[in-house]
Amino acid sequence: MFGEITCYGQCLRSWAPIVALIVIMSIASITASLMLKNPKKRLLMFGFAQAGGLFAIATTFYLMDCTEMLSLYLYFAYVAISTFLIFGTLRYYDRLMIRRLEAKPAGSILKWTQEYVDMLISARVYYFDSAVPKAFAAGRSIFISIGLLEILDDDELKAVLAHEAWHIRNNSRIPFLSRLAMMAFSSTSEPELEDKADNFAAEIAGSAALSSARNKIDKVFI
Repeated sequence: MFGEITCYGQCLRSWAPIVALIVIMSIASITASLMLKNPKKRLLMFGFAQAGGLFAIATTFYLMDCTEMLSLYLYFAYVAISTFLIFGTLRYYDRLMIRRLEAKPAGSILKWTQEYVDMLISARVYYFDSAVPKAFAAGRSIFISIGLLEILDDDELKAVLAHEAWHIRNNSRIPFLSRLAMMAFSSTSEPELEDKADNFAAEIAGSAALSSARNKIDKVFI
């Protein structure tokens, strides 16, 4: 590694300040991305930082006369792997969740759940082993916990499924980068989106069922 550092100084020469400036800008962009509150802007800033770092390394690699620069090859491998993970995660996120939670088709224990969701949107319903009453949407799949199934009756569960179905329908209309930004950089859902999902669930399953489901779930976390 020390030999590589020496080689950088010998080979870059007059280009060293320019490369150093690009690296500094990349680091500053990463720092800025952590400070921004808007998920989409954070993602764009992070992408700019990645592109800047890659350009600096590519420039260095082009100018170098030295051979077997291990650190450069390692960085190229990092860029390739991280890019695949970032953009591949959104496409296969629900599959990852199925494996992580060891989820199984909900239709195997409650046949009507899949039939009900099929009337609302094209999505699969899965259940997973957890005592915590929880439901969420990922990709084209809806996940519900055993704990949720135990405390809700059929009408209340329909309201929850309708709520999550709305999220899937809404997400399919959001541009790719926005969906990726929300998934990667948002820890909680936007209140406005939750309200719209609730309104849809109330229209489909009834406001009484939705309110009852929320009350039961809220009591668990009090």
